[in-house]
Amino acid sequence: MKLSNQYLLATALLGTGIVSADPLGPCQSNGICFSVGIPVSSAQSNSGNIYFQIKAPSGFSWVALGTGDQMSGSNIFLVYTDGQGNVTISPRRGTGHSEPQWDQSSTAAKLTLLAGSGVGSDGSLTANVACSNCQSWSGGDMSLQGTSVPWIAAWRTGSALATTNKGARISQHGGTTQFNLDLTQATINSDTNPFLASRDSSGDSGSNSGPGTGSGSGIGGGIIVNEGVSSSATILAAHGIIGALVMAVLYPLGSLLMPLLGRWWVHAAWQMVSFCLMWVAFGLGVQSAKSRGILFEQAHTILGTVVICLFAVQPLLGYLHHRQYVKTQGRSEVSYVHLWLGRILMMLGVVNGGLGLKLSEERSSLVIAYSVVAGIIFLCYFLAKGFTVLGNRNRSSGVGQTYKETDGLCGLLSRDFFENLSAKDLHLHLLLLQPTATPLPSPTPQACSIAHHTLRQNSARKAVAAVSRIAGRNAVPVRTFMAPTVSRRADFVQELYLKELKAYKPTPVKESDAVGQVATFSLPKTPKSPEEADLASSLKEYETMAVEVEGQEGADAGKPAAAIEDWLVEEEEDDDGHH
Repeated sequence: MKLSNQYLLATALLGTGIVSADPLGPCQSNGICFSVGIPVSSAQSNSGNIYFQIKAPSGFSWVALGTGDQMSGSNIFLVYTDGQGNVTISPRRGTGHSEPQWDQSSTAAKLTLLAGSGVGSDGSLTANVACSNCQSWSGGDMSLQGTSVPWIAAWRTGSALATTNKGARISQHGGTTQFNLDLTQATINSDTNPFLASRDSSGDSGSNSGPGTGSGSGIGGGIIVNEGVSSSATILAAHGIIGALVMAVLYPLGSLLMPLLGRWWVHAAWQMVSFCLMWVAFGLGVQSAKSRGILFEQAHTILGTVVICLFAVQPLLGYLHHRQYVKTQGRSEVSYVHLWLGRILMMLGVVNGGLGLKLSEERSSLVIAYSVVAGIIFLCYFLAKGFTVLGNRNRSSGVGQTYKETDGLCGLLSRDFFENLSAKDLHLHLLLLQPTATPLPSPTPQACSIAHHTLRQNSARKAVAAVSRIAGRNAVPVRTFMAPTVSRRADFVQELYLKELKAYKPTPVKESDAVGQVATFSLPKTPKSPEEADLASSLKEYETMAVEVEGQEGADAGKPAAAIEDWLVEEEEDDDGHH
């Protein structure tokens, strides 16, 4: 029965034309080639010798071929120069996302270097290897009759290791690939070194696949390069370009838009675009790290993940900062967290980009270019921030001097009280408070600028209407501020009241009948705006404020409190006279 099965397998192989005189394997665009040959006898029994060849041009520190579709549990064959004109072949076991260690167990691959191995005059290395037990190992097995058997490969550029030590330490790989082989198309007639025979007959090493695509042996086909893995270099490049653009360019420029343009929505829109691109770069980085087996194993991947996660809260902090700033016209604790967290994360992101370039072993020219661009961008960033701060201080100094010379609002209001006022309230105080020589704590420069802007922009009617809210909410501060120049305040309040009373309480209009007799009176119209309603309900506040201030002035001078005419009653009597 066993003989019959072997006969059927051999017949099937012959009938399909699978038997090949040459090994099968792909070549990479960097010149590294892999070839595998399976003797017919080994394919029939699914055991015995298999042959493989690893070739690499000069400039590589080591090259490795492995079975399976990932590092973990893979049977890895590592090749490097021995420093004596030959190569060292080291069987290693993949244990995950770490350096594979020399496998000295009883199940380790039994490898034999064959003729034709060595280091060429140009520094290229060739390893022709026979393995007697590679169809199975402690981490898995491989069917020698499989039509899609997975393989992995990796390499590292750099100086030659030049050692015969099979347990030599190696640096992390700089490139990887993965491919599947149809081993039924990799069969060879005899159980001998196929690479030496192929070289002797054709002058070639026996790797018949075309560069990069791996077209297979003379009959074609048989090699399937995993496009997802072969494109890992493209994914890695996209990750690096987008990540560097976001951290070194987009985020710093977006941070400058708010102080330079003063448009919060431009800043928010710019940073949200940068935020989305950041997550694209992160996704590409995770995919690349997984394919290379370094996810959360290197400083770049760990620091990058931390930075990205912290950036995730920035939009929320920015929204809270904006809401608070609109209400108070000043920064809060959330504002400073948003600002400084963003600055710190931007710098960490740029540093992490440098770690990524080091990890991917990019050429020094690219590292220098990245450092120069990042340095210029951040230099411009800090210079712009510095000029913005100095400009604000200069403007604040000018505003403070103006109000000091005129003894206006900035010389009167305390910092805490001023920062809690709305724009209308600020305008109202500008109208009510006249020059005084009494020094009080200075308000913030931003507050003075706001007050000056409000004075120019808001109408007098809106400011007057706001007095009712000030009188009720901040009665004590208002009276305190008015005390130093009470007489002038009282005159001003009375004049203001009379003006507004006429504006909001017009003299009733008489309507006559046909014979000229008075028929009806039209009453004042109901206030149409909140300001009018506030004024109508709080006109008495003007008088109360003026009376109390006048009394305070007299008390401070040790004299009886001065009386103020009841001008509200007087005005009402005048109105009655018009009827």
